[in-house]
Amino acid sequence: MARTTKIVNFSLPPEIYKEVEELARQRETSRSQVLREALKRYIASERRWQQLRKWGEETKGRLGMKDEDDVERIIYDYREEESRSKSSS
Repeated sequence: MARTTKIVNFSLPPEIYKEVEELARQRETSRSQVLREALKRYIASERRWQQLRKWGEETKGRLGMKDEDDVERIIYDYREEESRSKSSS
């Protein structure tokens, strides 16, 4: 029967190893399971950050933003507009 997982060997600093071992003991599971879950969460987080950075780049282009000054200007303009609309209500 073919193996459904791949074996990966890597080293950890002793303090991280101890934490992994402690989590595995608390959860009554293996160190491998703790590390699999951690890697899945890390990969999912990286994917979300990639999507957010892509959205930010697209938004920056759409709004014609080039630097931090443009961000400050857009925030200032928005707040001014909000303030005017509240004053006229």
